[in-house]
Amino acid sequence: MNLKITQADIDENNFYVGSLKGDVVIDGSIEIENNLGYVRFKHGLKANFAIIAKAGSGIKAGEGIEAGWGIEAGSGIKA
Repeated sequence: MNLKITQADIDENNFYVGSLKGDVVIDGSIEIENNLGYVRFKHGLKANFAIIAKAGSGIKAGEGIEAGWGIEAGSGIKA
């Protein structure tokens, strides 16, 4: 399963509010579409493959960011 995060999946404070709740492991990759700024997560999110944030997007996590193969960000990664 791959997870694609779009504008519809984040709130006005850039927190992920999509269909996945709590600590989640994605057996695939996570892709964040262009120009979303830093996408923030209130719970754990792990990808067994890649985490990719396209140009103008980044990732913020409270405790850590983990991927099985690699992590890329267009704007930045903060953990």
